[in-house]
Amino acid sequence: MSNIFTIISPLLALALIGYLIAKRQWLNDAQLSGLSKVTFVIFIPAFLFYRMATADLASVLNPLPIAAFYLPVLTCFALGFILNHWLHPEYKKHRRGSAVFALGSSYSNNVIVGLPLLLLVIGDQALPTIFLIVTFHSAMLFALTSAIAASQANSTQAKNSKRGINWLAFIKQTITNPLVFGILSGLLVNAAGIQIPALVARPLDMLGQPAITLALIALGSSIAKYDIRGERRFIALASTIKLMLLPLLVYLTAKHALALDTLIVQVLVILSACPTGVNAYLIAQQHQVHRKAVASSVVVSTVASVMTLPLWLVWLNLV
Repeated sequence: MSNIFTIISPLLALALIGYLIAKRQWLNDAQLSGLSKVTFVIFIPAFLFYRMATADLASVLNPLPIAAFYLPVLTCFALGFILNHWLHPEYKKHRRGSAVFALGSSYSNNVIVGLPLLLLVIGDQALPTIFLIVTFHSAMLFALTSAIAASQANSTQAKNSKRGINWLAFIKQTITNPLVFGILSGLLVNAAGIQIPALVARPLDMLGQPAITLALIALGSSIAKYDIRGERRFIALASTIKLMLLPLLVYLTAKHALALDTLIVQVLVILSACPTGVNAYLIAQQHQVHRKAVASSVVVSTVASVMTLPLWLVWLNLV
């Protein structure tokens, strides 16, 4: 328990700093908006591009662990989408809002929480499976969310203009999302075998270093601005899907449906049991929907994971 708290407490501390910055108005709304924008447009895309461009993809391509992890992830994404689409008072039958809520219900904080925790309880043997999942995690879910959001925008335009959906605009909107663009361009550089020159690699690495810190501060500042009382049920719903249902489905798929090795099952379940990743809030911020619910889900699931992660560790015989 103490080890998990040691890993998670810096995340909560940074979010608290952001909350205090906004609550005490050390930075005004325009300055906080600028901070969020530069984080989303520059720092996070640079971080994702560099990771994708330098990843060792060839050594981790194994379809069974990918299926064992991502089939449950997509199931929970679909569940979150359906529940929001039919039940949410503000974003009912709203594809963009439903997609963002679905992301908040299924996107894991694998790099900041999952990686150090698994290295702590399992060791370096966990690295190949961790890297396999992390490589495609953001690319798949961000692209899916952005594609659904873009489809709604194009459907609205099509109705207004009485024409069909502009598929070229739809593809352009999806690809030019800064986070998706950073991931896809990094993957293309990697697939083409292009070595990034040191003169470029070092600045990219430096741009990526403050990305998570700034994202957590922006997250905390956003919570200070939102009244979440009307969102409590959906925050609890997203956190429950993320922390309990998703790892249960991953366990059943990996252990029983695909009969994977015990080590792989352990790694996949712990990755899926991590709290909601802070980048889900950045997607909500970009699309200007469900910001308070997703921001709060990140914090609530992070706090709750201090209690739920030890339960999964015990279940998996890791402690």
